Amino acid sequence: MSEPFVQNEWNPPPLAGQPMSITELLDEMALLALPDGCKVVTIEEAREQLPMAEKVLIAMQSLQDQAHDLTEELEVLVEQLPPHHEHVVEVADQLGSLVKEWQFLGDALEETGARIAGFDPGHLEWHGVVDGYLVLYSWSQGEEDIEWWHPLDTGINGRRPLVEA
Repeated sequence: MSEPFVQNEWNPPPLAGQPMSITELLDEMALLALPDGCKVVTIEEAREQLPMAEKVLIAMQSLQDQAHDLTEELEVLVEQLPPHHEHVVEVADQLGSLVKEWQFLGDALEETGARIAGFDPGHLEWHGVVDGYLVLYSWSQGEEDIEWWHPLDTGINGRRPLVEA
């Protein structure tokens, strides 16, 4: 019987990889490193979720821009007006509403298994299995499909192509 592949600095993961189901994960202990409530999905599930996840990402990018503008406005206001002034309270309430909406959208996105890995440009990831290893499927705005993955310990710069039969 051959020895299982062990990933380390001398034996890095392959440059391209085959997406698999969670049942084909070689090291189930890797699942212990996942945050609570994190889902592992197949590439098909990630692709089914992509249109909705992209819409949520766009909405969150818009909220981020609005929150940035409101934060700048609030900083100027608190230098000129007392903290309980009507306009200061109004802008602070608007900012609070944006934060609540942001949290709601982020929670909804995470329930699907997707996570936002960047906003400019937008970048989404899903935990999945490639060649028997727990990885992140990777998609960036402007790409039509999820065609990339990367090891858990690298970011978008470590992306590698998916190889599908």
